[in-house]
Amino acid sequence: MGLFGRKDENLFLLFADSASMVVTAGEILNDVVNDYHELDKKMARLTAMEHEGDRITQALVRKLNTSFILPFDREDALRLVQTLSTTLDFITGIIDRMILYKAGEPNSIVKEMVTVLTEALLLQEKAFNLLDKVEQNKKAILECCEQMRQLERRQDTFYRNALADLFENEKSAVAIIKWREVYEQIEMAMDHVEDVANLMRNICIKYS
Repeated sequence: MGLFGRKDENLFLLFADSASMVVTAGEILNDVVNDYHELDKKMARLTAMEHEGDRITQALVRKLNTSFILPFDREDALRLVQTLSTTLDFITGIIDRMILYKAGEPNSIVKEMVTVLTEALLLQEKAFNLLDKVEQNKKAILECCEQMRQLERRQDTFYRNALADLFENEKSAVAIIKWREVYEQIEMAMDHVEDVANLMRNICIKYS
């Protein structure tokens, strides 16, 4: 018998579905910043995905509250669920602000920041797909987590440079406010990816 006894396979499928949903949201965001057309259609697709993400989150919470045997502490699992859900909210918020504020076509800095975010989301999904066998996959999970943390540090540099460039070269105070909000949303989404990496790292240490 494994470390946790009987595993709930449905729980891991829901985790994988949730992580996959966040990756798809990142792909929509990447499409928006690189092809700034049909924004309403792309936002509608993302909103529908957000609703599906909420459904998966609710199913995860119900599963965590009813499963007798869990692969790790309910508190750790719930924090993972909540952080994934919040990441999806921030990704939606990035596009939402660009549309509502009529910020204009994203510049190269925004594209670079979104590229880093989507790379981190793919690593996050990979780590979630390994989570059903923590003992066996500990090394691979920790490698994913470390790469996610490295990308977060890279994102921090982009974020600081983006703000510096904005305040130095943008003459319109309104434009500064709009793009600062967009930059902050991307940064906060990335911060939550790092939170997931830290949570998974702690789980690996505690349960393997």
